[in-house]
Amino acid sequence: MAKTSNVLTTILNVLTLLLGVLLIFGAIWTTVHPGGETLCEKTFAKPYLFTGIFLVVLAVLGIVGATFKINAILYIYSAVLLIIILGLLAFAIFALVVTNKGIGKAVSGQGFQDYRIGDYSKWLKKHVVNENNWAKIKSCLSDSRICMALAQSKNSGDFYRRNLNPLESGCCKPPGDCKFLFVNATYWQAPKSGPGSNDPDCTTWSNNQKKLCYNCGSCKVGVLTNMRHLWRGFAVLNFSILIFVIVIYSVSCCAIRNNQAIPEPCHI
Repeated sequence: MAKTSNVLTTILNVLTLLLGVLLIFGAIWTTVHPGGETLCEKTFAKPYLFTGIFLVVLAVLGIVGATFKINAILYIYSAVLLIIILGLLAFAIFALVVTNKGIGKAVSGQGFQDYRIGDYSKWLKKHVVNENNWAKIKSCLSDSRICMALAQSKNSGDFYRRNLNPLESGCCKPPGDCKFLFVNATYWQAPKSGPGSNDPDCTTWSNNQKKLCYNCGSCKVGVLTNMRHLWRGFAVLNFSILIFVIVIYSVSCCAIRNNQAIPEPCHI
């Protein structure tokens, strides 16, 4: 059994090593490639790079410890895995807590919802859409040209039949309560009698294609809504990763026990 647990530990860590190498090369490519990567895309390069380096170092520890049956290294390796397991559990709980709110108000007869900043947790509002971060987020939104996709709508009927996602609804048009008149997908005209609401977003809206509603509270809410959906999706991935790490941890513990001078059989 000693050989089996060590072989399994080695195989699992070879897979981890390959993933780490892919992340490192992806981060390097995004950083140095002279193509069309945006500033927003390059912002993610550092997390990918650091994650890749961490996985490579962790995998090397596991491979060396299992291949040469060095329990001292496997102890360190298993301790790091335990920390990762606790971290994944903590993040899963945290993500559920901070994303447990966020309900949009359907706009009658139209293919989108309007969202309000009060629908979201204080932590998200304080740490995600604060003044320091919002300039970078606006730059990312502008670089992504997300609102340009709405240009396919040739008239108001086409536009209102579209199922706008939270970013398009919050950042690419004025809120429905403003009662602005549709000219085209990203150009809206205020009523002659003035906006239909006192919502500050009604006066913040700009027909300047580089501004639109990027400074609106509704755009911040759109970003929060999009983040909520992403975090909920990541919760599923987080659960899968957690199971994988627990399996590796269990196998590494068996390898440690089976490497002892007087082994205590671990049936794996």
